[in-house]
Amino acid sequence: MKGKPEKQHWVPHFYLRYFATPETRDTNNPQAWIFSKDAGDPIIVNLKKVAAQRYLYSPKDHEGKRDWKTDDKLTHLEYVMGFIWPSVANDFIGLENGSLRKGLSLFISTLYLRHPANIDLNRKIHRKLIDLYETLPKDAEGNLCIDTIMHEGKEYKFINSGYNEYKTADKNEFKKMFINSLNSNAIPTAKILMEKRWSIIFSDKPVFITTDKPVVTENLEKLNFGLKTKGTIIMFPLSPTRLLVMDDRQDQPNGRYYPLGEQGPGPFNLGLWSNAKQFMISPRHTDDVCTEMLLWADKYQKNDNFQRK
Repeated sequence: MKGKPEKQHWVPHFYLRYFATPETRDTNNPQAWIFSKDAGDPIIVNLKKVAAQRYLYSPKDHEGKRDWKTDDKLTHLEYVMGFIWPSVANDFIGLENGSLRKGLSLFISTLYLRHPANIDLNRKIHRKLIDLYETLPKDAEGNLCIDTIMHEGKEYKFINSGYNEYKTADKNEFKKMFINSLNSNAIPTAKILMEKRWSIIFSDKPVFITTDKPVVTENLEKLNFGLKTKGTIIMFPLSPTRLLVMDDRQDQPNGRYYPLGEQGPGPFNLGLWSNAKQFMISPRHTDDVCTEMLLWADKYQKNDNFQRK
């Protein structure tokens, strides 16, 4: 365990540094404005303390020892991305470069999957499955009497041993489920991102925020959707001056940079802020960010009402 981090970031520190205030960005203790959804006023916070949790990616194995494999892989990925991020964050990179696109896709994929909220999601799914399984017949040892299950028209053999262990899963087991999901879905998710049309909205001034859950998904046509659902849009702020957008508009040019329009950053920051689990992170005072979002929302609502009339 020597040299291993106790606190593990789900939003990497090297990335957060780009959203630090200008006067602290290049120091050993970069700071940013933080505004919580729960309560309280905006505050300046050391980014080393932001978006981190004890042993998030290092559950204990059957011998009670920490498993560092996933944290090591994430650390290596962050190390590689850290080298290219100055160009990604500030320059006009070629988004059609295959190697660059693969690296960015994998990085964004892991960001999407590694948020601790997914541990809570596993708990909810686990609870629903247990509620269902408890209504089914069991053998003398308490294992489910199921031979096969059907999913999307296909039949799969059901392994019913170990049900009692699954039923009584504890905090460490849920973390293992989270880690298994992250490892198994990272590359398939990255491949989905690769197939999207990529474009970047850029600004001459640092106006975009990020959040504790920076990969945003939305679909203007469907309430329930996934990454592969037609029309799903993915946004990810690369830096305060660059916002990556991935969509299915294949009739439009791929890899283009578009200057921020007259509407300003309000609608984009509102989308990022709505997706946040707990707080926004900004190099600017968050009062200014919120004012821009409210002004745009008010203007949009008035225009919408006018069109309906």
